[in-house]
Amino acid sequence: MRRASRVTLKFATNLKRKHIAALLEAYRAAVNFYIRILWNEGGSLNKETLAKLEHTRLSERYKSQALKQAIEIVNSTRKSAQALGREPSQPIFKGSAVLDAKFVSIEEGRASFDLVIRLSCLNIGHKIIIPTRRTTHLNKLLSQPGAVLVQGCALSENGIILWVELPDLPFKREGRVLAIDIGVNKLISDSEGNHYGKEFKKIRDKINRRKPGSKGRQRAFRERENFINRCLNQLPWAFIYALGVEALHDMKRGKKKGRGKKFRKAIAPWTYRRVLERAGQKAEQNRVLFVAVPAAYTSQECPDCGWCDKENRKGENFRCTHCARTGDADTIGAMNVLARTLETLGSVESPRL
Repeated sequence: MRRASRVTLKFATNLKRKHIAALLEAYRAAVNFYIRILWNEGGSLNKETLAKLEHTRLSERYKSQALKQAIEIVNSTRKSAQALGREPSQPIFKGSAVLDAKFVSIEEGRASFDLVIRLSCLNIGHKIIIPTRRTTHLNKLLSQPGAVLVQGCALSENGIILWVELPDLPFKREGRVLAIDIGVNKLISDSEGNHYGKEFKKIRDKINRRKPGSKGRQRAFRERENFINRCLNQLPWAFIYALGVEALHDMKRGKKKGRGKKFRKAIAPWTYRRVLERAGQKAEQNRVLFVAVPAAYTSQECPDCGWCDKENRKGENFRCTHCARTGDADTIGAMNVLARTLETLGSVESPRL
C-alpha cells in the first residue's frame, strides 16, 4: 500500500526554483504534446512515438517519462468517461510531474533539515539539492512497521509529494458492517441513521458560482476536497470490518424526471467517483473490506416489506406506498446498500433497524 505526503519547497533558493519552473514548463509541454499524439493518432511507449517530439530541452529519459505519464492520463480519461457514459474530451495536463528514481533521490538531511531531495534538472551536469523538513503526517507514516520511503516524487511549483510504501495488512475479522449512501445535499448517510456533511450543498453551490478556471473556483475545489476528507474521517473506522457502497453509474445522464439541466448543473461539482476513491483509500488504510454492490432502486425499495416503487421517494423523504414505512430517503438507501452488502458477504445478519 502506497501513501502520499507533501513536503515544502520553501527552503529552495530562488535559482533552484527557477530550475524547477523551467523543468516543469518543458515537461508539461512534452506531456501535452504526447497527449495530442496519442489522442489523435494513437501510439504506445515505444521509440516511434517517443521520436515524434523533436524540439524540446528534455533529455531522452525525461521524454520517456513524459510519454509514460501522457499514456496514463489518456487511459484514465477514457476510462472515466466510459464509466460515466460520456463522450471523452482530450485532456490538458497542468499537474505535477511524476518522477521516479532515475530523476530523484531522497536522503537523510542534517542540522535543521531532516530530508535532502536531489533532482535532475535541465542543462545541468549535476542534480540540484533541495533541503526540506518532514511533516507530522510523513513522520507518522514512516513510524509504521515496515514503512519505506520511495525514491521518487510528484513535483510542482508549490511542493513535492513523497510516497511511503507500507506493507499490506490482512483485513479485520471483527467488528460490524456499515453501508453508506452518497448524496447531493447530505454528502454521506450511513445505514445506522447518521449523516455526515450536511453543509455539502453550500460547497457545491459555491463552486457553481465561481467562474471556470478562476482562482476562486480552484479554492472552492480545494474546500470540497478537504470537506470530503473530513466527512470520511468521521466514519467509525475502528469499529467496522466491512464498508458497503453503491457501484453507481450514469448519475449525470438521462432524461428521467428531475434530471434536467438544473439537476446536471447542481451535481457537476459533485465528484461521486472522488468520494468513492477516498472511501476506498480510507478502508484500505484501516484494514476494512470495501464492498461495492449494485445501486439499482436502493432509494425506492422499502427495507421492511421489500416493495419497490418510484413513488416511495419524494426528495429527501421516503414513505412506502405499500406498508407506510417512513424515513430519511438517504438513510433508507444506505440500509438497502447494507442488505446487499451482507448478501454479498454471505451473512444472515438482519440489516433492518
